This record gives sequence, C-alpha cells and structure tokens, in this order.
Amino acid sequence: MLNFVKCELWKLKRKKFILLVIFSSFIFPVPLTVMMTTPQMAERFESDAETFNGCFQFIMGYGVELLLPCIIGVVAAMLFFMERDNDTFKNLRTIPVTSTQMIVAKIMVLFFMGIIFSLSSAFAAIICGGLVSEVNGIFYKLFVALEMGIFVTAGTLPLIVVVVFFSKTYIFSILLCVFYSVLSLTAECCFAALPKAICWLMPIPLMTLWSAGDMERHGVMEVRGALRDLMPTTFQTVAILGTWAVVSVIVIDYLYKKRGE
Repeated sequence: MLNFVKCELWKLKRKKFILLVIFSSFIFPVPLTVMMTTPQMAERFESDAETFNGCFQFIMGYGVELLLPCIIGVVAAMLFFMERDNDTFKNLRTIPVTSTQMIVAKIMVLFFMGIIFSLSSAFAAIICGGLVSEVNGIFYKLFVALEMGIFVTAGTLPLIVVVVFFSKTYIFSILLCVFYSVLSLTAECCFAALPKAICWLMPIPLMTLWSAGDMERHGVMEVRGALRDLMPTTFQTVAILGTWAVVSVIVIDYLYKKRGE
C-alpha cells in the first residue's frame, strides 16, 4: 500500500501541487495578521497573548475550514481524473491492482495533503502572529491543527463522492468545492437558527463546533451563548466524521468499480 501512496504523490509532485498547497496556506495568515494590528481589532484584546490566540482562531477558521475543502476537492479531482484523462484505468487493473487499493491510496494522499496544509497554516499563524504579539501554546496549537487537518479532510469526503459520481471537468469540481465551503460557512453563521441535528450532520460545521469547544477548554478562546449547547465531544466528533468517511470511501470504491466495468 505504501508503494501505491508513493505513486499517487509522484503524480502530484510532477504537477508541483504539493508546493502550491504549502504556499496557499499563507493566503489568509498574512492579511489576517495585518487586520489584527488595526485599532478596532487591537482594542478587543487585553494582552499580546490574547491577540495571538485571536489571530490563530481567525487563520485556522478561515484558512483551514474555508480553503482546505477546496484544496482537497481539487487534489481529489486530479487524482481520480488522471486515469480517465490518460485512459490508463484498465491498464492499471491488469497489473494486478484492485480498485479498492487504488481508492485507499488516493484517500490516504488526501489526508496527507490535509495535514500538510493545516500544519503549514499553523506555522504561518505562529510566524505572522509572532511579529505582532506574544506567541504562546505552540505545541497545543500544532496538535489541534493536526486534528483539524484530519477532521476537515474526513468531512470533505462526501463532496469527493459527488466529484467522482459526476466525473466532470476540473472547473466543475472546483466550483462544487467552492459551493461546499460557502454552504458550510453559511451554516456556521446560522448556528443559533439551525437544529442541533443539522449542525452535527454537516461535517465542516461539526468540526467548527468541536474546535471551538476544544480551544475553550485549553484557554485559547471563549465561547458564549447558546453555542455551548451545540458543542460535541471529541468522541462524538470522531464517531460522526468517521462514519461519513467510511461510507464515502465505500461509495467511491463502488463508483470506481463501475467505471472499470
């Protein structure tokens, strides 16, 4: 299986996409750090440590939760469309390589890319935030970034099912990813109006609620109001996202097998 994963990574390496993922993790940290230096934002925090925590929340919230699903969708489209575009799917099946092995390797690459982007975003937040405030809790922030990378990738797999099912152009896949991110962001803005079941069934909003509760327990942020009642535990989050991931992989495997028939 490790050899399959290496092959998938080599495909992305030829397209220079891994470096692009790392560079894209700096899209939000730089402008958000500048925003934190404005008087309107500075007066909201009582100390440099709180300023850095607020900067970290913004960067991980907008960078990882908004941008990462789009990146995962684009990477998935590249991985799943390459055999179709190059007409090599049937050749690979004669090696012998099962479609399930190919699917698992591609999914593992998606998780790898999600972790790389999330950790890069955390490092960018630490570097940029350190220029304007006091850096604190580095190890926890890197660990929660690792968790967010895994959770967001797992929560994006249902979208990959749609990408594989329609198997359209890359433009369609990108637009679908953008719609998914915007839909998730809209749901997060309506937490107070949405039923708890809906908030928990939507993968990205669920991860947002979990991260808010986890960061509050570690003193990184403060949560107020009815949002407290919506926060899931880590076990509940893993169980729900794990179910989404397993079901998505099964469906993708079925669609891939149908394509090869």
